[in-house]
Amino acid sequence: MDYSRIKGFNYQPSWGSTGFEIWRNFDAERLGHELALGKLYFPKMNAIRLWLSHDAWLRNPKRFHADLAAALGLAASHGLSVMPVLFNRWHDATLDYGGIYLDHLLPKASWVQGKDQPAAFAEEVLGAHATDSRVLAWDLCNEPFSYGCAPAEIPEVVKAEYAWLEKLYQAAKRLGVAAPITVGIHPGHGMDGIRQVEPISDVLSIHPYWTCDSPSHDKAAYEKLLDGYVQFSQSLKKPLLATETCWGATDDAKRVEIIRYTLGQLKKRGIGWLVYLLHHSLIADAHRPEFGPVGFPEYLGFIEADGSLRRGHEVFNEF
Repeated sequence: MDYSRIKGFNYQPSWGSTGFEIWRNFDAERLGHELALGKLYFPKMNAIRLWLSHDAWLRNPKRFHADLAAALGLAASHGLSVMPVLFNRWHDATLDYGGIYLDHLLPKASWVQGKDQPAAFAEEVLGAHATDSRVLAWDLCNEPFSYGCAPAEIPEVVKAEYAWLEKLYQAAKRLGVAAPITVGIHPGHGMDGIRQVEPISDVLSIHPYWTCDSPSHDKAAYEKLLDGYVQFSQSLKKPLLATETCWGATDDAKRVEIIRYTLGQLKKRGIGWLVYLLHHSLIADAHRPEFGPVGFPEYLGFIEADGSLRRGHEVFNEF
């Protein structure tokens, strides 16, 4: 597959502020409507990255499987392939999404390890969709190794987290999963991050956010990093895909500037993308201030809460 042809979005449904809330209150009609708006405003959109929730599965596995099947079917009806994200390790002090915490990973750290519920979830979901042609790729985890200090300061934590990811990768291969496996690595780790997860990635996933002035981000450094990613992927003959990109801003014109520069640089290097974020949502960084707390990335949505196209955000179609 030519991953440079992927032009899509991350999609967080509008009705929830956490992954658990989104999937426990799953609304197929609203999901279909929001994807339809995406295709209306961005006709060349061909894929979405959709985060799952093992917590919601725990409450009602049968219902979760039915809702996931509905989501995959609705995406396919709009010509969209799907990259499901099994787990999340990105946590936010302003408005946390939920997912996997260190309690799940560090040996003897917590009683939640008594039953390996995340592993059971992964095996059920991967097994049920092992040969599902609607799946673009499986992202084992969004932004693992996301710590408040340098990874070198906590080697035992890094070791435990990698072992967990490696176990997931091996399970996918054992179950005969046809779609490629990837890991959406945190942008702050740069080349070290992509090297770290390469052995358990069939496709190399990067999150190349050019943050403009929040915090200040030198364009030369950003472009050098992109060149490094490309050279690394070519040396291994593994595909490269930006599974998150395009930093946020509350000011629409500023956001358009960020999008235009970012996508221009990715296109120049033949890197496909799943931009963050298709539609307004109640999760962190996906809404304007009147809908709840806003963190320092500010607002990353392309479609507003009322279903209108965010001002200037048709810029996506230029690329």
